[in-house]
Amino acid sequence: PPPLVPPAAQLAGSSTRGPRVVPGTYTVRMSKGAQTYETKVAVGLDPRSPFTVADRQAQFDAAMKVHGMFGEMSDLVARIQAVREGARSAAATLPESDPLRAQLSALAGKADDVRKKIVATKEGGAITGEERLREHMDNLYGGILGYDGRPTDTLIQYTGALKQELGDIAAQFEELRSKDLASANLALKAKGLPEIALPEHAPVAWRFSGNPDTRPAERD
Repeated sequence: PPPLVPPAAQLAGSSTRGPRVVPGTYTVRMSKGAQTYETKVAVGLDPRSPFTVADRQAQFDAAMKVHGMFGEMSDLVARIQAVREGARSAAATLPESDPLRAQLSALAGKADDVRKKIVATKEGGAITGEERLREHMDNLYGGILGYDGRPTDTLIQYTGALKQELGDIAAQFEELRSKDLASANLALKAKGLPEIALPEHAPVAWRFSGNPDTRPAERD
């Protein structure tokens, strides 16, 4: 299936499809009630293709690595958005003069700053030219899927660079969660208000780069 991709101001076109499977024999199973139907399907190389099974395996492995990075990024964005929206909602219930309202508004702003490092936020789609980590990763994923042979060294190195960038942003969010969010939740608890909770995973609707919803992720 396609990877989970966080929503943004533009579509991540390459990420609307999943990697092609490696040549081999696969089992197709269909169940209806108590009955199960099963058959084998052989997937082979195009005889006109110059690539080997090993080449296809290397391409698949590289694509799945980026696929997994998309999942990590989506889970991170889901948590960032939970902080932002939770802080905004809680702030709206408090008087203008309450110091906690200002604290929550600042927290929402910090969370949004981290989010903007991951996804494009300017309305207008691709014509704005804005690209963030999500868009760079989509270009990388498309580059790997668009060639059936072994990925180039440049693409492999680029994968490593984007993974490092994702890790750096995740570390920034962890600092926000352990300090700013923890402090805000203590203040909310002291007032008898609900604390800001974070989801474990991104919504399943992000599978096709669509709009976010509130359903929990359905992991394969």
